[in-house]
Amino acid sequence: MKTTLDLLARALEGQTNLALAGKLHVYSSALSKARDRGRLSPILAGQVAEQLGEDVTYWIALAALEAEPPSTARDKLRRDIRRGRKL
Repeated sequence: MKTTLDLLARALEGQTNLALAGKLHVYSSALSKARDRGRLSPILAGQVAEQLGEDVTYWIALAALEAEPPSTARDKLRRDIRRGRKL
């Protein structure tokens, strides 16, 4: 999984937006809006990661970086956190 939308897609496997939203204690519209924006908020990414047993800190950091405008610094940090996750 490379993006927070990949994380969301994995969480939605075999269940509806409404069912996942209930487990996360958020409105289902929050998931739809995230998909429309093309990214999850850091808080939502952390909740989804926790639900899946993934590294919450990694996914919160990635979501924060996805919210930033494109830049060399953002791309470098993205590579660094991905590299750190593989260690």
